[in-house]
Amino acid sequence: MKPMKRIVADSTMLYDGSQINPLWSYEYLDVRGDSIIVFRGAMDVRYVKDIEDEKNRKQIKGDDLIHLIVERFDPPASIRQAYYLQRMLVICVQDVLRDLGVITKRSGDDLFVDGKKLTVSIATAGISSEKIHCGINLSSQGTPVEANAVGLYELGIDADSWKDIGNKIAERFVFEIEDIESDICKTRCLDGM
Repeated sequence: MKPMKRIVADSTMLYDGSQINPLWSYEYLDVRGDSIIVFRGAMDVRYVKDIEDEKNRKQIKGDDLIHLIVERFDPPASIRQAYYLQRMLVICVQDVLRDLGVITKRSGDDLFVDGKKLTVSIATAGISSEKIHCGINLSSQGTPVEANAVGLYELGIDADSWKDIGNKIAERFVFEIEDIESDICKTRCLDGM
């Protein structure tokens, strides 16, 4: 198994939902294979994957977030597997934030602080890969009022620490993936005996 690549981008980018498309990291960042990409930027989702959000014409916006984009090639790709991976990623986010003194409550794939929404996330799958996006609000600025959002800055986290936070989350996620793969390689399967 090839290790999952971990990239923290220096330049800011707008997350518009197109980054959840297959091979985005290869097409735009020349990162080929399993990867977790971390970048900072605004969010204005125009390419909506969640049908409920689309039907409700929900606005998914924010002025400043840490974005994590995961792509995993493990054919056949499975939306169920993508959602399992997404929950694991959100738990990694929760662990890293707890280490920084930010205590969150998880509900499904979302993290909250005192009832205020800190993250947004989606998982999906295509023919060749599973994809995940997780956005962590650095600021609540630009978020829809109904989102009742909070950002890390408002929780006392330094503005310049986004790269370190994103890198720690990515590192923890990659460790979990590699640890699972290691466990698979050392465990006997059920064979009816």
